[in-house]
Amino acid sequence: MKHHPRNPRARGGRKRQPSRRDPLIGFEAPVTIEQIGARGDGIAHVQSPDGKSVLVYVDCVLPGDDVRVALRQKRGDGYGAEVVEEISRTAAYNSPRCSHFKECGGCALQHMDDGAYRIWKRDKAKVAVQRTGLSADEAEELVAEVEVSPPASRRRAGFSVHVGETGVYVGFHGRFSPTVLNVPDCAVLRPELMTFREAFVGFLKSCPVDDARHIKEVFVTLADNGLDILIEASNEPDLDMRQELAVFVDAQNIARLSWKVGDRPEEPVAARHIPLVKFESIDVPVAPGGFLQATQEGEHALVSAVKSALADIAPKQVADLFCGIGSFTFALALSGKRRTVTAVESDPRAVERLQYAAGQSGSPIKVVKRDLFRQPLTGDELTHFDLVLFDPPRAGALAQCEALAATGPEWILAVSCNPATFTRDIRVLRNGGYKIEKVVPVDQFLWSSHLELFAVLRRAQD
Repeated sequence: MKHHPRNPRARGGRKRQPSRRDPLIGFEAPVTIEQIGARGDGIAHVQSPDGKSVLVYVDCVLPGDDVRVALRQKRGDGYGAEVVEEISRTAAYNSPRCSHFKECGGCALQHMDDGAYRIWKRDKAKVAVQRTGLSADEAEELVAEVEVSPPASRRRAGFSVHVGETGVYVGFHGRFSPTVLNVPDCAVLRPELMTFREAFVGFLKSCPVDDARHIKEVFVTLADNGLDILIEASNEPDLDMRQELAVFVDAQNIARLSWKVGDRPEEPVAARHIPLVKFESIDVPVAPGGFLQATQEGEHALVSAVKSALADIAPKQVADLFCGIGSFTFALALSGKRRTVTAVESDPRAVERLQYAAGQSGSPIKVVKRDLFRQPLTGDELTHFDLVLFDPPRAGALAQCEALAATGPEWILAVSCNPATFTRDIRVLRNGGYKIEKVVPVDQFLWSSHLELFAVLRRAQD
């Protein structure tokens, strides 16, 4: 290889550019909050030193609040900002129910009074419906009042865990922060979950520090017959830890405690009995960390909406897609006049448990394991049904909705936990000839920006 003489003036390696600090980070200005955004934060505009209007997102404020903010980080097309001075608050401001409100990232709107909060949630539903291609007047007519779960009603929670030199922390992350905060008085969780959290902090304090540090998260579900606990950790528990966990489970009257490392299957470490939930008086086993509706009140609201629709439609052959362990399956099969239900789910754990419960109860339910994202029901498969219900994860059911738009039955019941994918999926169905008959908003995540939507759709008749 030919070598060229080195230029003595050349500097080795890449020239390092000096870091450029955003000049607006730390900039302070007074603002009037204009509206609440989709994530529950306040939206306003400030004038930068060069005279430009800058969009800012501000936590813990309401429309009409006058506050002084400091810009903290770039966020999308604007900046996240922190309140450094409260100048005046709107009359809609309510004292937060939780002492951790401003530091904890769990709730966005505890400071909004109940009336304004319900209006904001219903408006969120109306916007989702309008974006399917309907007018504001049509959305106003279609969207029912919001079914809101009360405080201290959420029966599922994932607590982050940090064990370090400063102590043991079991709680939630701070606002836009990786820091784990202890939350001894959460206002949205069921008291049974908070009692467990306090006991688990004590348990971790009693463990050798090196063992406790392996635990990263603990998922708690309140089944109908006790707590189901799933610990996610970086290592398997040793014999001593297993023995201590068994004692802890007995002392706290826990139904089951499982341990999971990475992508490996969860392992039951201590089990007093199988966690169960009832759907239409049928006992259904719950998988460790498995999905349930977040609150019993929210589940009841959604099931009531399904039963109301069934009374008007009176179908005979029903498909329940993305069925989980049967949140709606048994209501579809057993409420009123019995009807045959084909329940489809991809999670093998949920399929196994639903098959068991359906078999034990003698319900007219056929359970099918199938990935509806990759292999949606299509064509002739759909012609057997006169009603389809789907309840997908947050990603929605685009492929299945495209198939339904082409060859779906007369009636569809849609459940969605994401207004954005709800809009996309319903627009596909409307383009295929379906008309929205009714929309019911259900709020299971109190004081957050999350919202669940139930919709009844009917194919337009020629």
